[in-house]
Amino acid sequence: MKYDYVTAKTYDEAIMDIKKKYGDRAMIIRRTEHAEGGFLGFGKKRYVKVLVSISDDEYLKKSKEGFAYLQSNLKGAGTPEKTVPATKPPIDSGVKNSIQGESISLSILMEKLNNLEKVIQYKEFNKGENIHPNLEEIKDILKENEFFDDFINELIEEINKSLPLSKINDKSEVHKFVYEYIKKDLQISGGFKLDNVKKVLVLVGPTGVGKTTTVAKIAANAIRDKINIELITIDGYRLGARFQLEKYAEIMNVKMMNIEDNMELQRVVALSKADMIIVDTTGRSQKDEINILKMKQLLDLRNCALEFVLTISANTKQKEVERIFKSFDIFDYKNVIITKIDESDSIGAIINACIDKKKAIMYYTDGQKVPNDIEKADIFNIISKIKGLETEIFFSLAKY
Repeated sequence: MKYDYVTAKTYDEAIMDIKKKYGDRAMIIRRTEHAEGGFLGFGKKRYVKVLVSISDDEYLKKSKEGFAYLQSNLKGAGTPEKTVPATKPPIDSGVKNSIQGESISLSILMEKLNNLEKVIQYKEFNKGENIHPNLEEIKDILKENEFFDDFINELIEEINKSLPLSKINDKSEVHKFVYEYIKKDLQISGGFKLDNVKKVLVLVGPTGVGKTTTVAKIAANAIRDKINIELITIDGYRLGARFQLEKYAEIMNVKMMNIEDNMELQRVVALSKADMIIVDTTGRSQKDEINILKMKQLLDLRNCALEFVLTISANTKQKEVERIFKSFDIFDYKNVIITKIDESDSIGAIINACIDKKKAIMYYTDGQKVPNDIEKADIFNIISKIKGLETEIFFSLAKY
């Protein structure tokens, strides 16, 4: 079995060339129409490329013999009378084995052709100028949502390698593949976990991302779940943030302390009877590496379940997202909280960074109301924030 491309001005001319060159041995797999040359859209030369598979003579001979035998046995087979049982003409065992062998050969052939189609399709569509319209749309959607170029290119390449052309032609199948591709690598923690050891949850991140309000939201929901909590702030710079957290603590009737050095922090944590202590920190620019390091030293704790969480605003621009993730790596955080989703058009860069850095999304916030405007992350809600993907597909795939 071999394969060949036949090129002609029209499809009819290509068929004539194929018959003349290969006769009955050719099988048409696919055809594509092309145009090249010209100037400003005029004078382009149009042509057709047809991919054919060519059977060898021995294979064709066996196929014809098998089909001829079946046809001869089917001819003249009328409807039997009711009183006479229908009988089947005996099939010679040698011919029967030959036919069965041909069925297996045809199955192998179809599998090879399917694999060949994927290879050819990948080579054709991997060229920028020939990208499939449905893949072009996905690229535009992901770019609009500020995913990184490397991620987009890898995804398009994976679609070309994994999906047959029939599914790439189906827009819903392409969107479904994107959903599953992101779902496979995006980690979701969906809230904090309590163990037998006292938990200290510390929110870190840049200035102005809403850490103080987020601390209050987590605390209020924990109280609803009958968890005994205390609040700590180490933000001695912004009096407004300290006053705000004190007010929230008063309303929730929980203990709140302002701490400025490590020894005092260790003492307070050691003496606390709470199930969990939530710590609000000073916002630091991702460029302020010295003060980020000082904050890490202040928050050095022992004999507790210490967990740092990166808090980042959905408004963060793509070029800053990677730098923020990297600058706060010193805290060895495993989880991320995305704030202010209601104020942003896209969170693609943050989703992308979470996948690249293997960080899990814990919560997202979408307003200023305490305790309501915070949600435990789940895969469906996060991916559905990608504008342009078909949400009806997500509804059919989401598991509640």
